[in-house]
Amino acid sequence: MRTVGQVLKEERERKLYTLDEVEKSTKIRKELLEALEAGQYMKLPPPTFVQGFIKNYGKFLGLNTEKLLAIFRREYSSKKHPPRILESFSSPIDQKKFRITPARALGSVVLILVVVFFIYLWLEYRFLTKAPFLEITSPANQLSVDTPIISVIGRTDPEEKVTINNQEIPVDLSGQFTQEIKLSDNVNTIVISAISKEGKVTKVERTVFLKSTQR
Repeated sequence: MRTVGQVLKEERERKLYTLDEVEKSTKIRKELLEALEAGQYMKLPPPTFVQGFIKNYGKFLGLNTEKLLAIFRREYSSKKHPPRILESFSSPIDQKKFRITPARALGSVVLILVVVFFIYLWLEYRFLTKAPFLEITSPANQLSVDTPIISVIGRTDPEEKVTINNQEIPVDLSGQFTQEIKLSDNVNTIVISAISKEGKVTKVERTVFLKSTQR
């Protein structure tokens, strides 16, 4: 008894159709048509798809599709010809897309919170351990003056304490300070310190020379 593949092939060749022409008209890939004509069911998808191929192929050739399907059902045995799932059919199953589930969403939120918490701790640590800011705008270092009174001008963070030669001076709300000090003869070393609440200290030294006044 002829197989369904033999019937299709013989009719195709009798009508002088090529497999390329059949592929173009039926939208069935050439490799599947070749497997169907050769009865190589291991190279074909499950029987449901094969029956669809047979109906389309038979209709294209002008054959009785019901008789073709009857021949196929007698010929085909799922035990003798277990179907091979083609790559084109298995790919959508194998290549699973990433899906957001409630568990993954919760895990992501927890991870973000943990990262934010450790960043906060790190910033707090840096803030507590860094030395306070201190900038002196006057006097300049190695300055020579004629008068024994000069002004020390600078700025720091508003919450820091400022001392000049170990004497605390007032700091305004913006961190600015101005303090007049009296110089002694010759060389004067002025030490300005900013002290944080945590005890961190930043020091700036200025050397000021007092010129001798001739009488």
